[in-house]
Amino acid sequence: MNPLIWTSEGNVPVASLSYETEWDINPEYIKFVERYRNAKGETVKESAHVYDLRGLASAGVAGSF
Repeated sequence: MNPLIWTSEGNVPVASLSYETEWDINPEYIKFVERYRNAKGETVKESAHVYDLRGLASAGVAGSF
């Protein structure tokens, strides 16, 4: 059984896509991006995960909660 992944083109086999990662390491945050591309090189799915290194108290947004 070939696993499928939901993309902007519908369900496609994971094996038919290329998988890329990107890291952005900054003094304020770390961002990890996952990207899936089809055979034409078009991005069909992308997700980002961010870890805030400052925390809420020092980010200046704590008062808005």
